Amino acid sequence: MLKKKKGKINKIVYNNTAYNNGKFRHYPTITGLLYILEEIINSDSTTEFIRITPFYINERLNHQIEFEEYMFYLECRDWFDKEELKKHIKECINVPDRQRQLNDFEVGTILYPLCQNEDTNSFKNALEKYKEYLNELLLIMMGIAKSVLNLSEEHLPFGYFCFEIHSE
Repeated sequence: MLKKKKGKINKIVYNNTAYNNGKFRHYPTITGLLYILEEIINSDSTTEFIRITPFYINERLNHQIEFEEYMFYLECRDWFDKEELKKHIKECINVPDRQRQLNDFEVGTILYPLCQNEDTNSFKNALEKYKEYLNELLLIMMGIAKSVLNLSEEHLPFGYFCFEIHSE
């Protein structure tokens, strides 16, 4: 059961991902995710963290693949410096138990940003960069899904990307 949490962003996430009074979770597609991100950006607020994990589902094959290495994780802290940010990004991209590792530090700066508490500008900027990167990211993930799931042209119409969204 999903619980409503305090704060503008937490309410936006809850209202767009929970249904039947929080008994069930909805995983938005790319269109829904872009709408939610726009709502969060326009809220002029921050939250402790927001995590967005993409996954691909193919109904014909009855398979799904999660892309943890392309998870977006924006965390707000009281304080951090450039060295702390570098350390954070390196820890996020070098997770040994993931199926595939992300080795691109530049991409890591987009997917694992930090911002200071109540710094709405850096929070918004991080979300905007992620939104822009999604155009490229979806193509990368589709290539991986095609390869891992051995997708053929006839399978493609039965597949779609969804996003699991959490905030605190």
